[in-house]
Amino acid sequence: MVDEKLIEKMWCNVPEAPEFRENIEIVEVSEPGYVHFTMDIPESLGNYRGGIHGGTGYFIGEIGCGFATYSFGVNNVCNSASINFFKAVPCCKVDVTTEPLHKGRSTAVIRVTTREAATGKLLFQSTHNMFLMGPIE
Repeated sequence: MVDEKLIEKMWCNVPEAPEFRENIEIVEVSEPGYVHFTMDIPESLGNYRGGIHGGTGYFIGEIGCGFATYSFGVNNVCNSASINFFKAVPCCKVDVTTEPLHKGRSTAVIRVTTREAATGKLLFQSTHNMFLMGPIE
């Protein structure tokens, strides 16, 4: 299990704006790299059609990969990322999980999967290549 001090450090990856901080809940860190969190996406983060904005989808992936690599106990920065969008839905609560595909000494590859919380429908999935910058102090 990951300790509370490390979970607290994981929050440094989330902007301090209330739209983000007040709407994200870390549900579980079952083991380093595997993080489960939820986010209630407010309409202010939607597109002109009322759906989840693509940039919001990318943001969720960026938060997830940061959570995952911080849970390894290392500082990090994203080198590159790609995202696939599968389903458009109105702003809603989403369920997000992370899975490390690779973790080496200086890099990690993290897959972030986002589903609609109410239905379990796959919304988007992103893959992030992370540069690992040494232990969290």
